[in-house]
Amino acid sequence: MMSPDAFDTTTIRTLPVPLLLVDGGDAGIRSINRAASSATGYDSDVQDGLSLLSIFPRVSPLELARLLDATITGNRPPQQWLLRRPDGSVAFTEVLITRHDSRNRNEWVFALRDPSRENGAIDGLEGLREGIKDLHEAIVVARVLSETDPKLGGLFVNAAFEALTGWTNDEFIAAPYGVLYGPETSADTVRRVRVAVAAGEPVRTELQLYRRDGSTFWSEIDAIPIRGDDARISHWIVNHRDVTARRRLEEQIFRTQKLDAVGRLASGVAHDFNNVLTAIGGFAELLLNDLPRASSQHDEALQIKLGADRAVALTRQLLVFSREETARPAHLDLNRVITDVERLLRRVISEHVSIQSVLTTPLPTVLADRNQIEQVLLNLVMNASEAMPEGGTVTIETRTLDVDASKTAEFAEVSPGRYVVLAVTDRGVGMTADTRERMFVPFFTTKPSGSGLGLSVVQGIVRRNGGHVLVDSEIGSGSCFRVLLAVTGDSPDAITEHQHADVVGGSETILVVEDDAAVRQVTRVMLVRRGYTVLVAHDAEEAERVAKEHAGVIDLLLCDVVLPRRSGQYVAERLLVRRPRLRVLFMSGYSEDVILDQHILAQGRVMLAKPFSDISLATRVRAALDHRE
Repeated sequence: MMSPDAFDTTTIRTLPVPLLLVDGGDAGIRSINRAASSATGYDSDVQDGLSLLSIFPRVSPLELARLLDATITGNRPPQQWLLRRPDGSVAFTEVLITRHDSRNRNEWVFALRDPSRENGAIDGLEGLREGIKDLHEAIVVARVLSETDPKLGGLFVNAAFEALTGWTNDEFIAAPYGVLYGPETSADTVRRVRVAVAAGEPVRTELQLYRRDGSTFWSEIDAIPIRGDDARISHWIVNHRDVTARRRLEEQIFRTQKLDAVGRLASGVAHDFNNVLTAIGGFAELLLNDLPRASSQHDEALQIKLGADRAVALTRQLLVFSREETARPAHLDLNRVITDVERLLRRVISEHVSIQSVLTTPLPTVLADRNQIEQVLLNLVMNASEAMPEGGTVTIETRTLDVDASKTAEFAEVSPGRYVVLAVTDRGVGMTADTRERMFVPFFTTKPSGSGLGLSVVQGIVRRNGGHVLVDSEIGSGSCFRVLLAVTGDSPDAITEHQHADVVGGSETILVVEDDAAVRQVTRVMLVRRGYTVLVAHDAEEAERVAKEHAGVIDLLLCDVVLPRRSGQYVAERLLVRRPRLRVLFMSGYSEDVILDQHILAQGRVMLAKPFSDISLATRVRAALDHRE
């Protein structure tokens, strides 16, 4: 008796075992192979309307449905059904049901065996060899080598198996199956196969196998027992399908989902950190404003503020990693970006790798998003570090480049103009021509644990910022990645808080709605010190109550976007009903992209990003009150 699960239709028609291909939806018979035609008397050219229930009249539709459902969850023993032949005669038939691996319909394979063996017996192994030799499926006919240790050994293979593995029939049958197992085939999988073989049960699993040339591939196998006239298993049919490409795709999808999950975690951690850093940095600022500059306490408070600023930079890196930082193009000095991020770079590369910066000064500015350029630099430096497993030096270089008509051969895809070049060079293993062709393809990687996303992210960011990525690499000589960004000629956007020191306060009334107590307190203190009257609430319900009880005018609602149970958008809409002249300014530790993507906040709403400083808070509040962007 055999289970032909997952054989294609051609295989089913050719195998010398009685098989019916049945649609599980309407029990219609889609195909009868030659052996089943001989066993049942029904023509192998199936006519429309022929149903499994008409061949087996005692089986009800409900019983059939239950059997099919049960077969999905586990192996079912053979059923004894009454078969009605076309001439009206009847006979008991043993039926084994398995699911067919169909991509487009709910199909099942019914293997038949006449207990009398008068029609269903296999006519010798030579008949089976003849039946499988020209099939496209790679098939092995095997035997159990030992009753005490159920290992399968080859009897013969077909041409498709020889083509798939490179092993000839004579080479394969000289050794047990285990010789083919690749290094990633787990011991648990092997044990499961042996348990099934010992029990005489069909088994499907995936094994990594060696080809004749030493390369490996993943094979999905279906091992199916065949019994002789004495009901004992005489041999096994093992069907092989190369699923290496499918497994690679599944692994890439898994890595992508894992990265997405880690990114979401990073975004959530960054949000929580932003609340904490708002309080730490804010109170440190208040202390700095109160303490004499010459005092030791001022220096200590300054260290707290500088530590908070470094934490803010790390938090921003988390948001860049999670790809949830809103793009904000600015006129950048790449030398300043490199200098600021170099400490972080040294922490993420191997301790055997050093960084050397060769920066051209002065350097013209480029228009780009700072966080995205930091991400490009981080990815390129990490790649360079990993290309030097024995250690070495990563060189980061900046310079200018003028591209004109005379350089079209070297810079075919680059428009004429003046560019700032950011180059990252290593003296590592280098890349083959094939790797260079595919290096920017998402998910392509040559590293065992790589995601295959680093360079594709680099290319995507650079292109979004109007730039180009050029690569030179040779095996054994290392690689050089050059990022070209167009010169803007403008001065760097370096507006400091001291430039805003003259920001004035006001006498208006502001309602602050914030669920984090420390953020709520530091915000209130900052605003009170600038002359404002401040009302506070920790959630939507308290905000409505405070607004209702306040008899005077409320000029501005300063509200966190995400609140317990209700959103900041809800608070604003409720209060605007009673106070239509109320101005609204939202604040959040999440990026604007996340807020808009999750429809937490309507498009066009003004938002203050956490962590914010005393100056940035005062500036945005004054702008909101004065109806300015």
